[in-house]
Amino acid sequence: MELRHLRYFRAIGREEHFGRAAAQLRVAQPALTRQIRDLEAELGVELFERLPRGVRLSAAGHVFLADVEEILAQVDRAVDRARLLASGHLGTIRVGLSEIIAGHDFISYGLLNFRAAEPGVALDLRSMSSMQQIMALKDGTLDVGMVYDAHIDERDAPLLGRARIGVGETMLATHEGHRLAGRASVSMAELADEPALWPTRRTSPGYYDRLAAACKAAGVMPRVVQECTTNSILLSLVAVGMGIGFVTASPPLSSFHNIRLVPISDLGLHFDVLLVWRASDRSAALGRFLDRMAGEASDGGPAPAPPAPPVTPIR
Repeated sequence: MELRHLRYFRAIGREEHFGRAAAQLRVAQPALTRQIRDLEAELGVELFERLPRGVRLSAAGHVFLADVEEILAQVDRAVDRARLLASGHLGTIRVGLSEIIAGHDFISYGLLNFRAAEPGVALDLRSMSSMQQIMALKDGTLDVGMVYDAHIDERDAPLLGRARIGVGETMLATHEGHRLAGRASVSMAELADEPALWPTRRTSPGYYDRLAAACKAAGVMPRVVQECTTNSILLSLVAVGMGIGFVTASPPLSSFHNIRLVPISDLGLHFDVLLVWRASDRSAALGRFLDRMAGEASDGGPAPAPPAPPVTPIR
């Protein structure tokens, strides 16, 4: 028994007429009659009562037609799903996000717009540090990450595809009551004696090294009073006035409770926001995600750029 036998039977069962079914199927009527007789012989039952004009489903034929309708509907759904999956309109994409990257508004809007454009593709969003994202990409448990360029180690660069979707500027984060909170900008010299909250190198070595190098180049190393393992911890301590902090953000700036972000005139530290994925991954759904996120960046932010050269951490 083949699928064509079921399709032939369904057409005749619906029409209860071989001639009309043959015309609908574009099959010669004698060939169609022969196929149905072969099907009845295989089943060992008569599916139709032969009448002087046309045919009528037998009791067994009625039951068989109901099951055939369900079987062929499932086959059609399977074909549609396979085609959608192959074209990238169906599937699941595992997306890594760190706290600091998720703070960029264009990331949130890009994810929202992708979901609206591709309802058949589920986004499995996972909160992970940048280093964890790189490891998960390499071991195949993550499909795409969003990290700063500082987190790409030169040893991993050949394994990863990259596209720039935005840029963040490192700014001063201070309590709204701080003497510098209302300024249009500040200089590094003005921060020399300020108690500073600082990232830990263990969790973000590339970011830490770039920030430390930029401060050194500006001639001022902050007076660190507390290292923070996450961006949210740093901001929560800034919000209660424990010290100043350095936060990488992009316009339009999101508001933080009790916190003001102030540009630093002579720091000049920027990080590219990158989409990162396995260079060997040929998933169609992932391709659509990358195209959509890059398109959002070109519409509302910095245009995507060719992969950046590998960054060697400052030691």
